[in-house]
Amino acid sequence: MLILGGASVVNALTGVNIYAGAFLIPVGVMLYTAHGGLKATFIAAWGHVAVIYIALCTFAFLIYAAPNSPLGSISKVYDNLTQMGLQRPVDHNKEGSYLTMWSQEGLVFGIINVIGNFGTVFVDQAYW
Repeated sequence: MLILGGASVVNALTGVNIYAGAFLIPVGVMLYTAHGGLKATFIAAWGHVAVIYIALCTFAFLIYAAPNSPLGSISKVYDNLTQMGLQRPVDHNKEGSYLTMWSQEGLVFGIINVIGNFGTVFVDQAYW
């Protein structure tokens, strides 16, 4: 599921065929692991986490704490989402809200995710 998700992102960003992306992502990992060994894997994982953490902290500050942000605070985000739910309600959500846990599409996604994770855990030899 992870490789297919990554391939879908690569497809959305660059237009590369999903099958090619699903093939090239593991090939890239195999190449840098074969070249640099376990150390390369740890360094790559650390680098990815560092970039993601810095981006999350930066965007969270810019969205929620910057004084000139159109959002400005968590309560303002809540108010904007409530107002948006009244103006453009979401189909199959309770009262059209963006802030509900009662969503038909969310339920379908949850079921698919649980079934997919069972397949990952019980079929993948790495979990045994």
